[in-house]
Amino acid sequence: MTNDTIAAPRAADERAPAEMSLRLRARRLFLAFHRWTGLILGAIFVVVGLTGALLSFAPQIDAALHPELLRSAPPSAEARFAPLDEIYAAAIADLPRGATPSFLAMPRSREGVVSLSYRLRDADDVTETHRLFIDPYTIKVTGDRAIKKGDDEIRQFFFNSVRSLHYTLWQGSDRSWLVGGPALLLLPSMLLGIVLWWPRPGQWRLAFAIKRKASADRRIFDLHRVVGALIAVVLCCSLTTGCFFVFRQQGRDLVRLVSTLREAPRGLASRPIADRDPIGLDAALGVAERRFPGAAPTGFSLPANEKGVYVVSMRAQDEPNHANGRNRVTIDQFSGQILFTEDRANFSAGERFLEWLLPLHSGEAFGLAGQAVILLAGLAPAFLYVTGFLRWRRQRGRRAVSA
Repeated sequence: MTNDTIAAPRAADERAPAEMSLRLRARRLFLAFHRWTGLILGAIFVVVGLTGALLSFAPQIDAALHPELLRSAPPSAEARFAPLDEIYAAAIADLPRGATPSFLAMPRSREGVVSLSYRLRDADDVTETHRLFIDPYTIKVTGDRAIKKGDDEIRQFFFNSVRSLHYTLWQGSDRSWLVGGPALLLLPSMLLGIVLWWPRPGQWRLAFAIKRKASADRRIFDLHRVVGALIAVVLCCSLTTGCFFVFRQQGRDLVRLVSTLREAPRGLASRPIADRDPIGLDAALGVAERRFPGAAPTGFSLPANEKGVYVVSMRAQDEPNHANGRNRVTIDQFSGQILFTEDRANFSAGERFLEWLLPLHSGEAFGLAGQAVILLAGLAPAFLYVTGFLRWRRQRGRRAVSA
């Protein structure tokens, strides 16, 4: 046996402890980063998660609480909505003086109502945003709701206030980075949590096990580990999509590095025609339906003046977004000419990616099941924060006793 053959095992034996020590130090570093980002930033996402859970079923909750306002009764299974121009005329007749209508939203179901958003300045010259609701069968106004007054982030319609808390912590849209910034730090912490949890081959059953007869400390650890593993992918998806909403322009710039993103042209305007009134909503819808046959209208942006245009949103059956159609037609309000069309069929990969962000974030891309998953994911940060805090406090207490 040569000296070389003797030296080789010795070198391997010396490397093994060094490699194990390196992995141990890396694991401790990862754990420290995961622990402290969770303890410091996790409190923010307890609030963000709970509000997101509430918002996941906001339309259903709102309709259940206010059926007299938000629900209609079709007179028969074959009944169709009244003409849009008649619905709009009934809404306009009910608006207060000085109101400026801006958007007409169509019902999500046959039992829903049409809503007309409008703005109004009060006696103190503060802008108020309201929404008027109209039964699409009887053409009767079911009620008027104040949505927001001025820049007040708290005293507004309940779900709008919850959405503002979720998105900006009630600090205004220009400070949404207060949520987006921590999300950018918490995202790698979540990914590190997955790395730390990832089981070795053959140990996947143990990775989801919770020891019932173990100590309280061990049960807390197991619950934190298992719940975090089960919901980690959804939470990472929510954090990523949320960051895109906060840092919208930066996100679009990143997408542009790998894909084309087209922008709607600016300055599109109607050309007034002497002695001719606007074509109206029914005619505008007809133009949009001819452009996108089989798609259903979800809303109409209304012209604010004689140079304004109709923008009709049409939803195709295969769209992930259930509330707002991404097929859009911009129409001259006098001639009915199509000025611009946004067609999902021609979306680039980047535009398709951006289209999925909101439906994934809200869960509506997968219907009620997706919303239920988002509801559970919204509750998870509170559970993970409490179990993580309890484990940290117990460990800290043991170290204090041993010292």
